Amino acid sequence: MAKILLVDDDKMNGVLLQKRLIKRGFDCDYVEGGEECFKAIDQKGSNYSLVLLDIMMPNISGTEVLSKIRETKNNFELPVIMVTAKDEASDVVEALKGGANDYLTKPVNIDIAEARVETQLKIVDLMQESLKGKQMKTIATMVATLNHEINNPLAIAIGNLSMAQQKMDITRIDKAMSALNRITEIVKKIENISDGNIEETDYSGNISMYKI
Repeated sequence: MAKILLVDDDKMNGVLLQKRLIKRGFDCDYVEGGEECFKAIDQKGSNYSLVLLDIMMPNISGTEVLSKIRETKNNFELPVIMVTAKDEASDVVEALKGGANDYLTKPVNIDIAEARVETQLKIVDLMQESLKGKQMKTIATMVATLNHEINNPLAIAIGNLSMAQQKMDITRIDKAMSALNRITEIVKKIENISDGNIEETDYSGNISMYKI
C-alpha cells in the first residue's frame, strides 16, 4: 500500500482530504507545516511514497519545503504533488521548475487527486523496474568478466604448482602464489556485488593477463 504524506496548514481541509484518501485505499499521514513535514520524512521507517504539499503555508512556504526535499530526494525517489488555492500559472510554473512532479488546485477533487497520485506512483514503479533490469544486465556482465579473470590466474596457479612439484622450482611457486592471491581479490569483488556494493568503474572489463 502506498504511503502518502499530506502537508497543509489548514487543519480542516487537511484532515478532510486525509480521510478521503484513506477511504480510497491509501495509507495517509497528515502534518500541518514544513517543519513537521521534514520531521515526518526524516523519521526512521517512514518510507513515504509521495508527498501532497500545500503551496501557501506560513513560516515555511510549500516551494521552500519542496526545495529542501529536493536536496536529498529526486523526483523519482519521492514524488511531490503541489496543492494550491491559486490558479495563477506563475505558481504552477515555479513549483514545476522547483522539482514538483504535478499539481492540484483547491478545492481538491478526490477523483482527480487519486488519478494523479496513482499516475506518479506508477511512473516510479516503471522507473524502478527499468533500473532493476539495467542493473541485472550490468551484474551479469561484471560476473562474466570476473569469471574470466578467475579462470586465467587459476589455470596459471595450477600449471605452475604442477611443474614446481616436479622440479621444486621456487620461482614457479611464487608465481602460483601471486596468481592465487589475485583470485582471492576477485572473489572479494564478487562478494561485494552480492552485497549490493556495485560500482561499474571497478569492473570495466580490463582483464589482467598473466604469463607462465
